[in-house]
Amino acid sequence: MSAPNTVMTGPDPAFITSADWAAISNLLSTLWQILGSALGFGGSMLLAHGMIPSLVSSRDIPAELGRKVRLPLYITGAAFLAMGLLSAYQFADRLGVITGIYYRGAQ
Repeated sequence: MSAPNTVMTGPDPAFITSADWAAISNLLSTLWQILGSALGFGGSMLLAHGMIPSLVSSRDIPAELGRKVRLPLYITGAAFLAMGLLSAYQFADRLGVITGIYYRGAQ
């Protein structure tokens, strides 16, 4: 008994060139950058705006140390926010590769 002849429907993935795969790789790397910057921003803001004041009010750390630590954490959070916004812009700019592959493959 032989296997039934299957007919492939939809676009053939063989038309995607190595340049397209490189563009997809760049697109995915910006997604990882967005994730990393979001985690960095969230973590630094959580520490600076949530945990440090709580630790100071409960007197687990001295108030002077709390004041010294918060400013660098806010600056770090601002840097992660800027990196996230830049990565989101790059992602939107590189997103055209998907539509190019889709419309070229639909022919």
